[in-house]
Amino acid sequence: MNDNKDNKNEKDSWGVILLGHGSQRGTSKAECSCAWLQKDTPAWCQDCPSTPVGLRKAADRLQDMLGIDQSQMVLSCLEFIEPFPPEAAKILDERGFHRVVVAPFLLGNGKHATLEMSEIIEEVQEQLPSVQLHLAAGLGADPNIAELVVQRVRELEESETATKTETGTKGILVVKAGTKTEYDDCIWLEELGQLVEAKLGENYAVAVAQSHYGDPTMDVAAAKLAETRGVSSIMCVPYLFFPGIILQRNVIGSLELIKDRYPNITMAITPPLGVGDKIVGITADRVRQVWNQVTI
Repeated sequence: MNDNKDNKNEKDSWGVILLGHGSQRGTSKAECSCAWLQKDTPAWCQDCPSTPVGLRKAADRLQDMLGIDQSQMVLSCLEFIEPFPPEAAKILDERGFHRVVVAPFLLGNGKHATLEMSEIIEEVQEQLPSVQLHLAAGLGADPNIAELVVQRVRELEESETATKTETGTKGILVVKAGTKTEYDDCIWLEELGQLVEAKLGENYAVAVAQSHYGDPTMDVAAAKLAETRGVSSIMCVPYLFFPGIILQRNVIGSLELIKDRYPNITMAITPPLGVGDKIVGITADRVRQVWNQVTI
């Protein structure tokens, strides 16, 4: 008996689908949030990758971290960017990988990462009964994600002279892309906010919000910081992978209105989270957890 082939953690026999949300945003600067800005374009927005390019980089980095062959990895999206999950699974099946981990590359544990994933698994298994699909856990309220949010805060504090001499409680507004809340989509977000506040320590107050669609709104979250917790400043951390229309139209647009409502409170915004090693590393850990748990 070949122990390597029979080992349940034998990664060479697995296919991996990195599953992102997808975006209509292409590679043209006209489709980037920079095009929406009338003035004061942030330096970090000038060099932002398009969504397809950014996701491809994440997939390549994940492949390296997992130590698997390029043939074992397929990048897929829920919408806008092909291949979609059924086709991605078919590609791996045709390459001879009949055990597949679906790794959601989504910044949350809401409807996309739960209800839609279950529907995708059922659809693929009906079409490809020979393929064993295993769903990895999403990113969600992970301490490493909270640490990345804190990193964005610290980086901006180091670059902003005003924040170094600022007194009073500092407000941090963490804003995710908006989704409807009928699936308890924001429970995990509240948990993330608590993790971030605990990591930041004293003299910080954290509130969370959605960019659009539903509660908690940015207006309500900002009011909580300004009126209930009495902050002297509000730093917005876009809980997004990339700059784009949601960041400019919804997040920065709402922040401008909040600034008008509270003229005595200093406002600032950090870059989005990006797709660096910390986030991709969490996804790699989620895939390894599946490998370790599945018994042949």
